[in-house]
Amino acid sequence: MKKMINLWLLMVLFTVSSCKAKQENNAESIFNDVKDSIVELKANTGDLISYGSAVLIKKDGTFISNAHLLRYKSAGVYKDFENIEIRFNFETKYRKVNVIKHDEKLDASVLKLESLPDFSLNAINIGDSSLIKTGEKVYAVGNGLNHGISISEGIVSLSKVDIIYDNYSRELIQCDIQINEGNSGGALVDNESKLIGITTLRLKDDLGQVIYGMAYCLPINIVIDYFK
Repeated sequence: MKKMINLWLLMVLFTVSSCKAKQENNAESIFNDVKDSIVELKANTGDLISYGSAVLIKKDGTFISNAHLLRYKSAGVYKDFENIEIRFNFETKYRKVNVIKHDEKLDASVLKLESLPDFSLNAINIGDSSLIKTGEKVYAVGNGLNHGISISEGIVSLSKVDIIYDNYSRELIQCDIQINEGNSGGALVDNESKLIGITTLRLKDDLGQVIYGMAYCLPINIVIDYFK
């Protein structure tokens, strides 16, 4: 009888533990895991301002983002923004970052803080985008609509798709997920809070209207290879 009770207790504890693990693996906990690793990005030249996101990948203040956030078009000519700044979700003031390098074809950039803050930096955990499967749950975390760091949830529609955009062919992850202006350069994370992609673009239909609910992200493996 005592053995049966002990076995029953073990089963109850296992069930409770399993439920707890599942509950912890939700959008709220994932957001709390990564929110300090994803920042608001502001690029400006005079009164011309653009907003986006960036992801901290090293504790020395190194971020990755999109290259298109660093440029603007004036009179049909692309120019570089003069000032690039970032702001953590718990800050009110922006911090200066320097552009280490960027690649227009890949649409990736590497940025670094001009000076380190007086608090510890929490670099995001890097995942493996080659392991992504269609139907897998994913989360986009970034500065949507420049309202601050937020999260949206969806699934992987295609783990690998070639998209021609701005005259460049790019290998991207297609996700059934909502992103908005400002999400560019932000994080696509998996169910373990690991970075598997950089949210990059939305497509438009033949009438030039944005196709909502479908996001395209740079696979993190490709971005990391560029970063090296």
